[in-house]
Amino acid sequence: MLKTAAGTAIALGFLSAFFWGTHSVIVRFLTHDMPGLTIGVLRLYVAAGTLYLIMKAYRAPVRLDFKDKNFLITTFGAATNYIFFHWGLEHTGASSAMMLENTAPFFVLVFVFLVLRERVSPAQLGATLVAIVGVFFTVQHDLQIGGEGLFGDFLEVLAGLTWAIFMLGSSQALSDSQSTIDRISFLFNVLFVSALVLTPFAFVRSFDVTAVPAVDWLLLLLLGVFPTAAAYYLWYEAAARIPAVPASLLFTLTIVFTLVNAHIFLGEALTWNMILGAALIVAGVLLSKIGSKE
Repeated sequence: MLKTAAGTAIALGFLSAFFWGTHSVIVRFLTHDMPGLTIGVLRLYVAAGTLYLIMKAYRAPVRLDFKDKNFLITTFGAATNYIFFHWGLEHTGASSAMMLENTAPFFVLVFVFLVLRERVSPAQLGATLVAIVGVFFTVQHDLQIGGEGLFGDFLEVLAGLTWAIFMLGSSQALSDSQSTIDRISFLFNVLFVSALVLTPFAFVRSFDVTAVPAVDWLLLLLLGVFPTAAAYYLWYEAAARIPAVPASLLFTLTIVFTLVNAHIFLGEALTWNMILGAALIVAGVLLSKIGSKE
């Protein structure tokens, strides 16, 4: 049973990572015409709207429980992650952004051990280290030292920290979820409230709406539906089946797909270091399957 659950989680995680692997490339492209935070808020509303339509089809009611600790932790992690991630992408490359946000499994491991006081197995520790080393090799070329690049990289490290908070809150909440619609409802609440909280920040920086090309609005719509609503939902289905550390490691797979998309659409270099890093990331995720059995 555990073996089946872990295998299903990894399959769902791969599919989620495929969608997530496009989001930094799309956001980086859109930042030429829109502020990063504006992009982040609009994609949240599109994603929440998509999930709401699914809930309506299931006739599931919208219920917000602000006394739910896991909901508050998850929403805080999601909202702050969107601030740091989208702001950081204005100052660093797509590959660097994904690499630094993928430090999240390390922070998850620390939180699980120090805050939740849970046992971390040797397999989970090894899987996390292997995946993080892989992340480093994957985008080693893109690390920038000094100036604007360093500022952007610092923001993406904070995005990794806050993404870890989101993952931990989600894993705790989903461990007791009973059905798919429960997980969709929880995710809708998190994304919708995050969008509401961030709305005042969306238009702090003015931009010419009429100058934004139609293709950008289409990309923004696709960004909200696939790399946001679909990717989050698939990861939630994976996280409901395995512990927090292996679930967070599944996110590191996004860097593999990001590299391919960044090379094709943004012209970013693809080197042997990246290929080695991608292989280590996949190895880390597979090793995490051993830890999930324990």
